[in-house]
Amino acid sequence: MNLVNKVKKIIEKERLIEAGDSIIIGVSGGIDSTALVHVLFEISKKIDFKIGLAHLNHQLRGEESVRDEKFVEELAGSLSMPIYIKKADVKRYAKNCGISLQHAGRDLRYAFFKDVLDTHDFNKIAVAHNLDDQAETFLLRMLKGTGIRGLASIPVKRDRIIRPFLGVYRFEIGEYIREHSITYVEDSSNSKTVYERNYIRKRVIPLMEERNPLFKEKIVMLLQDITAINNIYGSKAEDFLKQEQIFEDGDISFEIDSLKEIDEETRFRVFVNTFTKIEPVFIPLREHARLINSVLLSEKPNLMLDMPRGIRIKKVYNRLIFTKKPILPRITDIFPVKSGENWLESLGLMLNVFLQLQDTGIPHLHDRYIARFDGDKIEDLSVRTFLKGDRFVPLGMKNHVKLKDFFISQKIPKEERGHVPLLVSGYDIIWVIGYRIDERFKITEDTKKVLEISAKKIQEHEV
Repeated sequence: MNLVNKVKKIIEKERLIEAGDSIIIGVSGGIDSTALVHVLFEISKKIDFKIGLAHLNHQLRGEESVRDEKFVEELAGSLSMPIYIKKADVKRYAKNCGISLQHAGRDLRYAFFKDVLDTHDFNKIAVAHNLDDQAETFLLRMLKGTGIRGLASIPVKRDRIIRPFLGVYRFEIGEYIREHSITYVEDSSNSKTVYERNYIRKRVIPLMEERNPLFKEKIVMLLQDITAINNIYGSKAEDFLKQEQIFEDGDISFEIDSLKEIDEETRFRVFVNTFTKIEPVFIPLREHARLINSVLLSEKPNLMLDMPRGIRIKKVYNRLIFTKKPILPRITDIFPVKSGENWLESLGLMLNVFLQLQDTGIPHLHDRYIARFDGDKIEDLSVRTFLKGDRFVPLGMKNHVKLKDFFISQKIPKEERGHVPLLVSGYDIIWVIGYRIDERFKITEDTKKVLEISAKKIQEHEV
């Protein structure tokens, strides 16, 4: 079977291209992408779809990069196809992001392809990955210690990206190029084994093929099995996420018990999905998952784990929280409180204080941000935050309780305890604002003056 017919069958089986589609082909000018242009051009005569070319000049190889750009431009002209070209400073991008040139080039290429799709009349991007790329990628990921999720096959289609060559080997592409006398350009960096993929391609695979000429075919077969397993775990993770993922104020959290109930492989995929939502550029490794599992399975109720890219994992009693919020600095100031409105900007709080007669009734009993006190027992008022050794007598109790123990009973996260505002009369804590007043200062039948205080959280723009 010739290459055009073989690729056409792949397209039809996988429903990669349909009549009326508009396809952009990512073209470097090398043998694979140039062959893909010619093959899809022939197939477009049988399936009516539009083709355009996109080329990103990485500006990494001097005159070679200029040559490649000119070649792709001439290729598009010879086939009367629209061409979209962009120059990118890959070196600067790699340095700024702290990533490899290969990684940077890939990021910029796909960002460029997406931009072409979004701004021009195209709905899919075709790239020239083939079965040899599958085998090489498998070996590269295996060397880096990737788990079974990372060893999955390169997908033949994902979102708007399609890979019509993913069912053919590189030698078939080479035969097609020679049979049709098609010219292409050689990337001189492809001969340098300093790059990992080139080392795999030129050193490792030939050695393995000496032992087994069908080595690449065996990898492809193994990838099919791994992909089937991955699909099972992926489906389990998706079901779990739909039921258990909690979104709140930019954070994502899960119940600890629900995470413990699923197997580690499914849990790893849940973590990966969550990281993607919190910080898309971060790709978690197995070692990251092991660290998170150690937090998850610990008996300690409050733990924190710092991850790359400013991500933090917090275990707060029965919740595991993924966040990028910074740790707020502790506020140690003491804020005097007077009658009327008190705007405490540093605490993000407004207190409204006023005296009233007891016979006005006792409204708002169920509003935890409104508190009422016996006015005759109140001295100078102020607001501060937690100090070591703080105690008070929670409403309904007879004895003093350590404020730390009260915070624990209320399941207030450890790092948030230093930010809970405390209303103080003289030296006594009379209200853990939003939680509990002090038993000694409550209103009784003997109360003659009622001091009512309402608290309201404020935003910066309200101040």
